[in-house]
Amino acid sequence: MTATLSSNVPLPSPQASSVSFSGRGGEFLRMLVTGSLFQIPTFGFYRFWLITKLRRHLWANTQIEGESFEYTGTGKELLIGFLIAIAILAPLYIGIFLASILLEEQAAFASIPLFLILYVLANVGSYRARRYRATRTVFRGVRFWMRGSGWAYAFRAILWDFAVLLTLGLALPWAMASLERYRMRNTYFGTIQGDFSGAGWALFKRGWWLWALSLASLAGTIALAGYVSETYPEQEEVFGAMVLLPIILVGIGIWPIVMAIFTRWHIDGLRFGDVAVSSRLQAGTIYGLFFKVLFSSVGCLIAFGVVFAIGAFLAGRFLQEGLDDLQAGEWTGGAMVLGILGALAYLVILFGLGVIQRYFFGRGLWAAVANTTSVSNLRSLDNAGAVGRPMGSMGEGLADALEFGIGI
Repeated sequence: MTATLSSNVPLPSPQASSVSFSGRGGEFLRMLVTGSLFQIPTFGFYRFWLITKLRRHLWANTQIEGESFEYTGTGKELLIGFLIAIAILAPLYIGIFLASILLEEQAAFASIPLFLILYVLANVGSYRARRYRATRTVFRGVRFWMRGSGWAYAFRAILWDFAVLLTLGLALPWAMASLERYRMRNTYFGTIQGDFSGAGWALFKRGWWLWALSLASLAGTIALAGYVSETYPEQEEVFGAMVLLPIILVGIGIWPIVMAIFTRWHIDGLRFGDVAVSSRLQAGTIYGLFFKVLFSSVGCLIAFGVVFAIGAFLAGRFLQEGLDDLQAGEWTGGAMVLGILGALAYLVILFGLGVIQRYFFGRGLWAAVANTTSVSNLRSLDNAGAVGRPMGSMGEGLADALEFGIGI
């Protein structure tokens, strides 16, 4: 009787714990501004310490049931990884440069081996960069860590890239699912192995219409470009730029939707043993961040333009003399000052736009994702044993040196 009753009693649903982000925007912005300014006198090398500070802020303010994550990486590690990457890449660049000089007629083909090598290294670097960040992330005193080979991952990524190219992007959902499954099955929280349950078909069903729209836009752009080149051959360059405008607008318009669909699918598929994760992120949130970046960037450029115009008006005669000297090819004191001011103005704009991008797409998107994420069966992590060790930072160095973006 007891067995019959117990078999009819439904099992309690897994308890869901909400993830929260409590970081203050003003504190993050302060770190961004001061760190960006410090990069000028340090010729950009301070960025390794800036990235470390930003990560510590984001990790420490991300909490599950009041327990925060911890980032244990250092700026020195990132710098060493970057220098190792430069030591690897420099001979490649020098070799290709010398080959292009010696083989003048085949100079265009001399860069092909370099491109292929960098393409492979970029995939290796992305895997090792993720492994570095995982081994520098601690939760409840237990370290995340990864095994697996960056070269094996690169081989898989290259094969999937060919498949995506041959299918005009149709295979992309399956490629993303396969590669993330490899990464997660080689990721551990202490003694608990990770996994990824997201399926390529599930992602395709959510976003097939975006793929169709992108393909239709590309086909329409190619057809329109062919029509313009035949009808207005003398104005092909002018109309050519206008032809690209629709596909650019379509790409910008659907990007937040793509990000929201992919992020929800990706987070919903994450597993660590019995722990499951789910996301409620909406495209409207990403649209909001996108427009904040857009309007803030325009405002930054307008403000800089006003300040520059006022400065040019007040120092008009001096600047005109320096400009005349530069046009005459004379490197006088006025020309030197004008050159320095121009370089500083460029750096100010560059760092200003970088601060805006990192504040909204770095911190803003991180906070949005965290605050819309829930974790089920968190108690099953109580039995995780503390194993794993920190891995080297060369992957982060490759990511930085190749400039393919490693995020915050």
